Amino acid sequence: MDMSGSLKATNLLSLLKEAQSGSFSGNLTLKGKMGLASITLKGGRIVQVREPRMRSRLGRHLVSRNIITEKELQGALGVQKQKGEGTFIGQILIEKGVIDQKTLDLAMKGVLEDSLVHLFSWGNEGLYRMEEEKDVPGVPVEHLPLEELASRASHLATAVEDEWALEQIVSDQERIGGEIREEILQAIRRVSQKLRELKPKEVVLLVEDEMLMREMFRDKLTAFGFDVDAVESPHKALDKLAEYDRTGKIPIIISDLIMPTLSGKGIFGGLELLEEIQKTYSHIPVIVNTSYPDATIRRRALFLGATYYISKPEKKDTPLDRLESQLNLFIEEVALCIQNVIQRHEVYFERDQQNILREELLSQLIQSREELLKVGEVVERDTTDIRFLAETSTRMVRDKSLGKMAEVLVRFAAREIDRCAVLLVRKNQVMGFYGGDRRPGGENFNQRIKTLNFELDRSSLLKKAVEAKKLITEENPGASLGAALSGALGDPEPRFTVVFPLLVQNTVVALLYGDVVPGGVPPRDNDSLEILLNLASLSLEIQQQQAVIARLRKLSG
Repeated sequence: MDMSGSLKATNLLSLLKEAQSGSFSGNLTLKGKMGLASITLKGGRIVQVREPRMRSRLGRHLVSRNIITEKELQGALGVQKQKGEGTFIGQILIEKGVIDQKTLDLAMKGVLEDSLVHLFSWGNEGLYRMEEEKDVPGVPVEHLPLEELASRASHLATAVEDEWALEQIVSDQERIGGEIREEILQAIRRVSQKLRELKPKEVVLLVEDEMLMREMFRDKLTAFGFDVDAVESPHKALDKLAEYDRTGKIPIIISDLIMPTLSGKGIFGGLELLEEIQKTYSHIPVIVNTSYPDATIRRRALFLGATYYISKPEKKDTPLDRLESQLNLFIEEVALCIQNVIQRHEVYFERDQQNILREELLSQLIQSREELLKVGEVVERDTTDIRFLAETSTRMVRDKSLGKMAEVLVRFAAREIDRCAVLLVRKNQVMGFYGGDRRPGGENFNQRIKTLNFELDRSSLLKKAVEAKKLITEENPGASLGAALSGALGDPEPRFTVVFPLLVQNTVVALLYGDVVPGGVPPRDNDSLEILLNLASLSLEIQQQQAVIARLRKLSG
């Protein structure tokens, strides 16, 4: 059952099911952009899977699932090295008493399933070859249904690709996690999708003057999954190359050696075509094929830049059945050469893609880190504010006198408010009690505040706060301040104002006035000031109740 072909014409799942139904014994080899892989089968059942990754090996699998320790694995590997590579690591672990046979069987199943999922994720790009073998060593491994493993691979393929790109682009010193990691993965998906849309499309250009050979080669190469254009002369080949140059296709040329020349003189049209390609399209790979047995011509073709030089079967004096077999082998060799060229194209494209991703994602990472730094600064600032608020609150509860409270409130407010004053309210009268101005030259502000004594009706801003019994904020308050308060504040007129009422038994007994002069920003932490005012109110109520209790005790005594 020896056969080969393209994964574009079939897929790994179909090949394995066909091998299963036909009780195939031998090796199924895959050649894709990830490298070479092989699956060994016995009577249609899978015995072993070999693929490019090392992390799916048995020992690593056991360690990753905490079945054995790294030390136990290294000890078993040391024994295997002494006994020779033919010694099975699983058997060594059983002999050492680290695992039992049931654990080993489950681990082998896990390794095989993991490798199959990885191979299913390769997709339909690449070639395969099935080679029958009579005596296959080993025992088939029980595993999940192939359809289930293929389905799992389709779900994991994108995530694996994203994680691989992230590992390639971000160094070990730049490990990231959480929201930033997800943000960068989103950028990977976005840029990767754009790059996939830009990926060049390869086309095989077959140049063959003999019609029967041309049609047969085209059909067989198409069966291998390649997109094939076939022309009969070097002139038409050059016309096609000009067309590809306009449309952005990447050609791989397969050219016969013996055919009419561009000049009309001689028989080595393939050499002339190769020479013209080197002048204008030197980046295009050319596979020369011929049955002409001349070493000098072969060297000349390679000198002119031929990527491969393949000898095709000689039709003369060859029986038809043998000729067809030889032609099939020849086409398979050509297909392998084409696949090698395509694989190199993909490596170069992915390298460029990785560089683009690297630049995009490093930019994204830098931006995310800057944002994180800003968040860190905000968190640090808020933490400091909370700590300061807690300390201030403790001091205020401890010192219940209004004088001490006023001093604490003004000091706390001075972090964000330019001018701040505590004003007492007695019925309809407002009196200055304590003030502070954090700006240079504001040392006499407290004295000006203490001279205040005016009726509440003369300041609509303060009256509004007393009547509402809640925080009042205004921008550019102007005349609502009242002449007396404006005179005590001095220049300049405030840009933003805040007024907090201090209540005792639901009666406003004092006001905390604050403002920011032009050029400043509105205070951001009104909540903390409100907390302090509530604490001050509670402290005054406690003080008042304690005074009442003291008088009652005195009367009763």
